[in-house]
Order: sequence, then structure tokens, then C-alpha cells
Amino acid sequence: MELIFAGIGTLGIALFALWAVSLSKSVRQDRVDSGVDDSETLEADLGEWLHDQLMERFGLETEAWAIERVGRIESRLNECRAPRPPVKVEILWMQEMTAFVGRGDYIYVSRELLQRTTTDDSAALVVAHEMGHKDLGHTDLFQGQWKAVRHIPQTALFAALSTIVSAQLYSLEREQAADDYGVDLCQAAGYDPAKCMELFDILEAYSIDMGDIDGVYGRDPVVETDSLFKNLIAQASESVSKRQYGYPSLRERRASAEARMKET
Repeated sequence: MELIFAGIGTLGIALFALWAVSLSKSVRQDRVDSGVDDSETLEADLGEWLHDQLMERFGLETEAWAIERVGRIESRLNECRAPRPPVKVEILWMQEMTAFVGRGDYIYVSRELLQRTTTDDSAALVVAHEMGHKDLGHTDLFQGQWKAVRHIPQTALFAALSTIVSAQLYSLEREQAADDYGVDLCQAAGYDPAKCMELFDILEAYSIDMGDIDGVYGRDPVVETDSLFKNLIAQASESVSKRQYGYPSLRERRASAEARMKET
């Protein structure tokens, strides 16, 4: 369920893998022969390549209200992020309610998500969350693993790269950290906390429409029984379920965000 701004998303992973396979066909052997570790260059290239591909296919925004809203949010949040390099927010004409950050200096928000947020404040929380993924290092895809990846046989490269990207981006801890960062950044930028929280109403309504009840409320709590073995199995199942989702339920995330706003 990528609508809850959970990182690069399956689309980004697929594009990433296609880019890597294409690039490696022409240059990988030269880089292996030279013995140069250029993972930073590769990741920078990835960011620009991914941006070009997405904007060519989905960068169709022409309406002033959308462009101006994103411009206001981008400027205001980047000012609070300084002296970090500014991030460019791009609008993608996609039907999915989604937002994600790729390698490089870009964040992507779908038009569907943008038009459902009725205020700058709620949209800013989306962007701030994705900035959190970037500023907290969650998009450092390889993290030194390119030395191993570049020696993987061509036929296995797609699976290897997809596994690395998924492992780097999805985790309960990283989603919570990005949530916290987003809340703090929005407050530092002067956005209205109550209006920021309206984002969760929008996401809940969309999730319910899509039939994702567990994504909103979480799974039913573990019911204690007289059997220690059954209790352990039930608790383990609940833990695995959360790990598979990659993030807590929307109700849990909202409660956490509201508590953090009260603390600061």
C-alpha cells in the first residue's frame, strides 16, 4: 500500500532495476576492470535517470493551483532544511495516491494525492515525510554494496537490486523516523498542526475505499489464551504482519504524530 508515502515504491524499484541493467551492459565491465568504486556516481546517475523517465511519462501538470501549491511548500520546507541542499518536488499525473523519494534531489507526489489534500498544511506533511527519508539517509540505496552487486551475473542482477532497494527502504523504524521528522519539520516551518493531521483523514478514507481495513485500524489484537504456545504463535504472527506492511496502521501513526506535536 504505497499511498502512505512509504518510500520509493514498486514503480521506483522497477525503474531502478531497468536502469541498472541497461547501464551495467555498457559500463559495468569497464568499472570492474578499473577497480574504481563509483557507487556515489552511480546513485547520482540513478536520481537523474529516474527523474527523466518519470517526468517524460507522468510530468503533465499544467494547472496553476497545483504548481503554485507545490512551489510554496517546497520553498518553505527547504528554507527550514537549510543548509542541506534543496529538494525539488515534482507532480506526477498518476491515479494512485502516492508519494515517494528517489536517489538525488527529487520528491514525487501524485496529482491524485495532491488534489485530495485541501490545504498546504496537509500536503506539506506528505512532502516533509519524504524529505525525512532523504535527510535521514534512507535513500542511500547501496551503502557500499555496489562492490558486491557489480560482480553478480547479469541474469541475477534484477532480483539482487530489487532486494537491496526493498531492504534499504522499508522498515517500521524508518517509517516512524520519517514520520517524526516530517512532524518536526512542519512545525518548524509554521504549519498548523491540526490541519497537518487532516492528511490522515484523507488517507483513511482512501484506504477504506480500497478495502484496506487493516491498513487503517491494524490487525485485531492478540487474545491471550491458557496456552503459552498459542500466545507465542499469535504474537509472532502479529509481528510478522507489521513487518510485511512496513509501517504501523494509520491510526497508530496518527496517534504517534499527535503525541509528538504536543511534545514540541
